[in-house]
Amino acid sequence: MRPSISAFFLALTLINAPAMADVYWPGPGDVVTPHATGLFLNSADGTPREGMPFGSSFHATMHTLVPIYGHDVSVGFPQECGEGPMVSVSIPGQINLMFQDDRLTGWMLIDDSTLRTATGLGVGSPQEALSAEGPVSFFETGIGTEFGAGDLFGLMAEDGRTVAGIWSGATCIFR
Repeated sequence: MRPSISAFFLALTLINAPAMADVYWPGPGDVVTPHATGLFLNSADGTPREGMPFGSSFHATMHTLVPIYGHDVSVGFPQECGEGPMVSVSIPGQINLMFQDDRLTGWMLIDDSTLRTATGLGVGSPQEALSAEGPVSFFETGIGTEFGAGDLFGLMAEDGRTVAGIWSGATCIFR
């Protein structure tokens, strides 16, 4: 019995097709690292991957983060942001993202976030850890003691000794 011509072309196509194992797809175990210019991404084995700088599209950002964190996201439309209309995406226990005009414009680590910056700064970090991000300044606002550390900003906990939140880029914080 002779193989059909279509079976021959199918076999030829499969031989010349790239192996799926060679194609990177974000997944659980990959590491997202907040940075002053957006989000860095490393695969589970530590290989740097294309990140999501500020300006990345909503679709591309969520297409990358959902395989890592799952579908447990909350989307909101905060009113009266000083920066103009925004879309807020909360990934519980990880990060809050801000989008404007379909583009990633900011991020926040608050509450029970487990993410850390490249220098290890995160919610619950001691005040001394702020210096790893750059020069630190403190100022009082309507929400408490805020800080600027290099290109990152945030809020100190009521005890004044630990970080309660960190953010970069455009946010919708009511002071």
